Amino acid sequence: MTPERWIQIREIFEEAMERPVADDRSAYVQTACAGDGALRREVESLLASHEKSRHFMATPAAYVSDALLATADFGPSEEETPEYPRGYRLGAYELERRIGRGGMGSVWLAQRFDNEFHKKVAIKLVRKGMDSQEILRRFRRERQVLASLDHPNIAVLIDGGSTPEDLPYLVMEYVEGTPIDQYCDEHKSTVSERLHLFRSVCSAVQYAHRNLVVHRDIKANNILVTADGVPKLLDFGIAKLLPGPDSGVEPPHTRADLRPMTLDYASPEQIRGEPVNTATDVYSLGALLFKLLTGRMPFEAGGSRAALEHSICEGEPPRPSAVALAAGGNVPEATHKMVAEAESVEAARKRLRKKLAGDLDNIVLMALRKEPHRRYASVEQFSEDVQRYLDGRPVIARLDTPGYQMARFVTRNAEAVAAAAVVAAALISIAAVSSHYAGVAFQLRMEAENREARTRRELVQASATLGATQRARGDYAAAYTTFNRAIEIAQELYSAETATGGSATEATGIALAQANARMGELLLETGPVAAARVRLERARDLYREALSRTAGSRKTSPAEGLATMLAGDVARDLAEIEKKIADVDSSPSPESTPR
Repeated sequence: MTPERWIQIREIFEEAMERPVADDRSAYVQTACAGDGALRREVESLLASHEKSRHFMATPAAYVSDALLATADFGPSEEETPEYPRGYRLGAYELERRIGRGGMGSVWLAQRFDNEFHKKVAIKLVRKGMDSQEILRRFRRERQVLASLDHPNIAVLIDGGSTPEDLPYLVMEYVEGTPIDQYCDEHKSTVSERLHLFRSVCSAVQYAHRNLVVHRDIKANNILVTADGVPKLLDFGIAKLLPGPDSGVEPPHTRADLRPMTLDYASPEQIRGEPVNTATDVYSLGALLFKLLTGRMPFEAGGSRAALEHSICEGEPPRPSAVALAAGGNVPEATHKMVAEAESVEAARKRLRKKLAGDLDNIVLMALRKEPHRRYASVEQFSEDVQRYLDGRPVIARLDTPGYQMARFVTRNAEAVAAAAVVAAALISIAAVSSHYAGVAFQLRMEAENREARTRRELVQASATLGATQRARGDYAAAYTTFNRAIEIAQELYSAETATGGSATEATGIALAQANARMGELLLETGPVAAARVRLERARDLYREALSRTAGSRKTSPAEGLATMLAGDVARDLAEIEKKIADVDSSPSPESTPR
């Protein structure tokens, strides 16, 4: 079996496992395999074996509960005899029983045998004969990633090594827990309790991002909650390592034909095979929060994989509050109080809708935006917006503007819009449209565009503030990522405003200047200094442009006092930037600058 074939089998298997009803699984497998009988038999074989154990790749090493150990049949089957006997020793550990197996390998419950101390662990092993370069590379990368992470909400890598056949293995923390969505439903968690649990997951993901790791497979089954209510993030098997701010290392390219992911939680850029970054995990966390609040995924397209991919890339997710009123699915508790037994499901749904409508709708939908730069600038910003909601404070998230929604509609329906334009042109030739109403329409469009621009500038400002906080506490990698996202958002807005040969607004120019200035200050501290100078000079030029335009507006604007105050702020910022550039010029060469 080739690695490519295995990836295909794994993806279909994982998507099937996301469907709790057996009939839905069967229908999905039949559609996804599209007449490939051999592929369908492989997937159905994995589904059948899952009833006795757990699939190696879909289920992380740490994902095994006592209930599974008590009820599963772990003895050798007719199709397969365990490759390692009970009592086989790997390092200081002795295998007790196999608790999971699949096409690529197996997971074993093990104990230390040296009597130094007693501890249960889960050992993840590559299957003999499946040791291709691609599989070994992913396995060793997972080991490397886990070795760099130490967080209370991430399953711990305890040890690792190689078998006598030189196959790598991982010794993982053994987590006894339940997937986060099932845990919330079983414990009848309130919306607030779910949000607090979600923020703990965000803390783990943000910690990984600060260590330049993108998870890429965040989903409910990869987050187990222990009996003490502590969530644990698992399975970094397809994680991506990011380059550092001054490492000079190019990020590795993921082959588009492999595209490892879980489709229900995958971002549009993952599906299209485009480069991924921390914004990809923001999207997956948005999908997770959608499920925790509604009991459903944001996109559901029956058994067709192609239809689901199209919905994720082109469709718009529904508001969680609207889903709460729909039939079917689980209804999370809507208030801090338990729902009385006499209360109808319809009444519970209405209470939940009232709780989700507004800020929570906007928070989830912002995380699920198609364009990475329009989502939250970081997982930390996402989590802090959830905390603002819990505290009753205003949130960053805002609804998409009518102008943006219209642009998305035109993009998705180009042919229909073109045909409608032809019809409209014919109608216009017959009857003149009132100039008054045309003026009103133009004014409304301009107001919508201004609202969208204002929202994006607010996002840039919030990102710059977050990055400054990260820098102040020494989290330079996270600050670099946040400042870079702020520059991308501001530059896109600036380019859009100047695309027709005009000038960008003063507010947009200042927002872009501030983002470049903050990045320049960071690079002055971390290096390289040459890159810092480029950012500072860009900020200087933008500040000068804004100052010139502000000086002109003071002569014509009735709000002269406000313009004078703005000019003073810009002039002060410009002076600070020019001083920093002068300091760079008088400092030692970049090669000798400490980092």
